[in-house]
Amino acid sequence: MTDQAISAPPIDEKSRFSHSPISPRFGSELEGVTLLEMTDDEVGALKQLGAERGVLVVRNQIMTMDQQAAFAHRLGELTTYPVKKAGSLPELLEIHADEKSRHVPGEKWHTDISSEQKPPALSMLRMEIVPGSGGDTLFADMYQAFASLSPEMQLILMRLTARHDPVGHYLYLSGEKTLKELPSQIHPVVRTHPLTGRKALYVNSGFTGKIMEFSRDESRAMLDMLYQHIAHGISFQIRVRWEPNTVVFWDNRCVQHHAAWDYFPQVRHGYRATAIGEVPYLEH
Repeated sequence: MTDQAISAPPIDEKSRFSHSPISPRFGSELEGVTLLEMTDDEVGALKQLGAERGVLVVRNQIMTMDQQAAFAHRLGELTTYPVKKAGSLPELLEIHADEKSRHVPGEKWHTDISSEQKPPALSMLRMEIVPGSGGDTLFADMYQAFASLSPEMQLILMRLTARHDPVGHYLYLSGEKTLKELPSQIHPVVRTHPLTGRKALYVNSGFTGKIMEFSRDESRAMLDMLYQHIAHGISFQIRVRWEPNTVVFWDNRCVQHHAAWDYFPQVRHGYRATAIGEVPYLEH
């Protein structure tokens, strides 16, 4: 086999778009793609590739908020958000930080609103304004996070469930609802992805409150170990550098992310749409 054949980016046979890996087993950057011109087959292939690679980066995508919302609806039923100002769309969550910001959402490893009965599937974040440097998003592969644990630990985790509390929920953080109005949910600690059949670790420091089968102290010790495993798992993490008009998709069922807050007082502005997934389950 020639060097050229080895380095050539894979081409999805159904969609015919090519993609280059960001790391060998996690993340891909799509090439020669215009999202707004995708066929239904290509959108289906995008969702499947997102499930397999976890994170997809697409550069130079010029679109309006209305166009982004319309495309996002092709990914599935969408999470909707309170409309705060004129021109806002319920399908799009504004992501904004500037010289007045003291904190930004997502400053620790998490997967979005896992306290929902049907937590998110694919998220789509489009950035319009980015800082000159900084503001990257870090992603961690929960397939590899689970697979890299010892076989005995994997067996233990597959017998466990965890309560996910809405402490990081956008409705709570925005003051729209109280914690009492946002119920917790119990999900398996390890879940099966419906599009790949692969197992992924499904606890996160943003939402997971307790492992149900353990005492409080046992739960905290186990969760702390797993969070450290994720945070220090350099071999299954990637870092995405944003450019204006970049769109990034990530599959919340098998990916956690962390927004780097290192660019104060520069501006970072964009919009995120998120498709609703299914009730998490584990196939043994």
